[in-house]
Amino acid sequence: MTDTRHSRLSAAGLLRRQFFAGPVASIMLSLLVLAGALLATGVPRAVAAMHTAALEDSLEQFPGREIDLVTSSRNLPELGAASGDTTLEPEIEAVWGAQEQRLLDIRAGMPELLTHVTGEPLTALVAGPTNAGSEGSTTYQLFTAYDPRIREHIELTGGEWPAPLTGPVPGGAPLEIVLADEVAEQMGWETGVDRSIPIGTDPQDVRLVGTFAAIDPHDGFWTHVPSVALEPAVAYTPEGNIEVTGLGFADPVSWAALEESKLPTAMDAWYPVIPERIRAADSAELVTQLGEFTSQVFVLGSGSWEYWFATVGEVAFTSGLTDALGDAAVAASASDAVLATIASGPIGVMVAVLVLGARVVFERRRTGLELAAARGASPGQLRGILALEGLAIGLPAAIVGGLLGTVLVPADAGAGGWTIAALFALTPMVLLIAAEPGLSPLRRARADLGRPSTGRFRWIAEALVTVLAVTAVVLLYRRGLATSTATTGVDPLLAAVPLLLSLLACLVVLRVYPIPLAALVRRTSRRAGLVPFLGSARALRDPSAGIVPVLAVVVGVSVTVFSSVLLGTVQAGVDRAADAQVGADASVAGTPFTLEQLDEFAAVPGVAAIAPVYSAKPTKVTADGRARTSTLIVVDAEQMRRVQQGRAAPTQLPEGLGETDTEDVPVLLSKPVADFVADADSADLDGEDFDVLGVVDGRTAYSPRSNWVLMDVANAKPFTATLVPRTVLVRFEPGTSAADADEITAALAEIAGENAVVVTPEDLLAELRERPTTQGLVISLVVAIVLASLLTALAIVLTLVVGRPARDRLLPLLSTLGLGRRGERALVVWEIGPVAVIALVAGALLGIALPFVVLAGIDLRAFTDGDAQPAVTLDPWLIIAVLAGSMLVTIAAAVAASRIDGSVNAARAMRKEEEG
Repeated sequence: MTDTRHSRLSAAGLLRRQFFAGPVASIMLSLLVLAGALLATGVPRAVAAMHTAALEDSLEQFPGREIDLVTSSRNLPELGAASGDTTLEPEIEAVWGAQEQRLLDIRAGMPELLTHVTGEPLTALVAGPTNAGSEGSTTYQLFTAYDPRIREHIELTGGEWPAPLTGPVPGGAPLEIVLADEVAEQMGWETGVDRSIPIGTDPQDVRLVGTFAAIDPHDGFWTHVPSVALEPAVAYTPEGNIEVTGLGFADPVSWAALEESKLPTAMDAWYPVIPERIRAADSAELVTQLGEFTSQVFVLGSGSWEYWFATVGEVAFTSGLTDALGDAAVAASASDAVLATIASGPIGVMVAVLVLGARVVFERRRTGLELAAARGASPGQLRGILALEGLAIGLPAAIVGGLLGTVLVPADAGAGGWTIAALFALTPMVLLIAAEPGLSPLRRARADLGRPSTGRFRWIAEALVTVLAVTAVVLLYRRGLATSTATTGVDPLLAAVPLLLSLLACLVVLRVYPIPLAALVRRTSRRAGLVPFLGSARALRDPSAGIVPVLAVVVGVSVTVFSSVLLGTVQAGVDRAADAQVGADASVAGTPFTLEQLDEFAAVPGVAAIAPVYSAKPTKVTADGRARTSTLIVVDAEQMRRVQQGRAAPTQLPEGLGETDTEDVPVLLSKPVADFVADADSADLDGEDFDVLGVVDGRTAYSPRSNWVLMDVANAKPFTATLVPRTVLVRFEPGTSAADADEITAALAEIAGENAVVVTPEDLLAELRERPTTQGLVISLVVAIVLASLLTALAIVLTLVVGRPARDRLLPLLSTLGLGRRGERALVVWEIGPVAVIALVAGALLGIALPFVVLAGIDLRAFTDGDAQPAVTLDPWLIIAVLAGSMLVTIAAAVAASRIDGSVNAARAMRKEEEG
């Protein structure tokens, strides 16, 4: 039979009895550790998920051809069967298999990560355009395309699939094609009807045998063929005739018969990039692999001459994915910088609150441990008892918190979070052991009587904090915006500045608040009331309001105010960015527009001017043999100036942009393209020389990307076969009301058709606010505000709990002298009230000043989607609201703590040991 009495007196039994004798403090400290471990593992995962979502959202803004790994050639593919297995149909494999096999072999040699984020190779060969007849004043231009996997991209809506052409060309058998429904309708081409195109000097019949629709119109495949594949281009020729251009797909086997037709051709072979497979954490490695892959040449054919044409030989692949990942990495680093800046303050407070919590636990154990020391327990045994309780408090809580953070946020952020969680697990043990030297009652001292040595140490510590804070601010201003953190990670200097300034503000508060408090003591000493005099005197003499509660209040208030200023700044920046990106009162885009539609846009009541963007297509810029893909933008400069007149940030178009008698084509370049050609001895645009009239650092209202070349419509003909207006900027009449603007946009949408989109700055503003990076910032700021507020309240409560033993001796004695419960609570409030008020003011001032300091080192363009760093914007109503909330939290915490029951009677208070 077990000896119950013996088990209760064993070491394990005594430890268990000690823990359950006062478990509230230990449970509270355990919850703090759990919260810290949860944040340590969950926050990095949430940030990684945010970065990945933002990266995917960013990549989706790019046309597929701009980020795919693509090689373009005007040479012809080398036809023949594959040497191995491919997934092509047998009859297609006999013609296209050799090239398909080489593309598969190239992909097999890719690094693993690059292989993972790309798809199987694709090829599209486009011939033309060629004249396909006329009707009255309307002429028809036809591209013919040959894609070995065309049936994976289109589905028939009528007719049948084209049969392969196997006879001589030109010859008696027609070339069968299929057209998109809208293209066939606009070209007036009915199924079964033949038209002819020139093959050299002889005609070749082309028969429309079916119509199709794209399986996925948003598939990146459609960016590798002319835009007239799904919707025709309708334009006026210089002679005033209408020209309709479309693209038809023939059976890919037919190209073997047309190989010697001398048609102008362009072939793209590419590996499509799949954005949803790219993780932000893999960006750096992926950029390295892309650099290695695009710097190599690969054999795609023999490169031999066959009669009058050459087959494709060695090729190199290009991709804009490197720049896209670089931009996303810069945006992610800006997010991390903001998050680190916001988090540094609450992290410091959490550590301070853990110190307070450990002190509360230690004070609950003091009497029992002193008794054990008096009965012969060695210091090692006492430390062992405290270490065991510290591990019992911290270890399970850290494991549970870490698991919760891992489960709640399903993302991968490495093992760094668990390392911090392990530190939280050990923190209670370390803090409790550190308190062990104070176990002897012979070493107790009056808390309100300082020692000279303490004063000297305080001056040294304060001087050190001041020097560090000032040095950090000076270095931050000298360095400027942190633009290199995409590769270096979070800047420790930037992250430390808010906490250092908060510590400096705390020291100022602790030095300043005794001055008015001493004056208050002198004033209340001459009055009859006991509570004001005794409360102010105890607040002045007893340093219960030490650095921890002051730090909590200062940081809590400064974080909330700083967050409100940051939100206001980002909001104002988003407003300006939305206005700049739309570039007008409204933008109509999505489908090619006819000249009749342009006239109807201009005739809408309330419209003052319109300006079409005639083309926005991929183009190739070459510098010293190096090539990169860019976006060609074509506008009428004079019309665009009228539309953007009076706007805050229009794209400045040089006066000479429309000149046509120059030797080189005048263009306007974006900064990335200008940097690419800056040091080149020779550069060309699709083989043509150009003259740079200006450089714009950023995007335009004509393209959502920052990589572009802009020219006037007067110089565009050699660079684009058709001038198709796909975007139209609209300026409203001055003084147009919101209701009238809605009517105008509705009329524009009706004219544009159901496939077009009308966007206003207000619409784009709502879209920008929904982006993952912006949403992540808002959520982070809200979490920081809530966490800082809770820690502030908890720090105040714990401060008053630590001071409870002194009140247990004082308040019962005062109650025997007639002090009521209201007076007792007022004395409790006096302990923390004066310093809390001053700390709140200091925190508010610091919160307003922090944005002007730290935003000098943070690039906020990732959140605003703008091209310029937004200026700090103070929203007075928002600041007042968060200040009111901070005051309520502080007051509520003080009131709640003042109601902690100190029900110790006078007799028991007299038996308590006097301090000192």
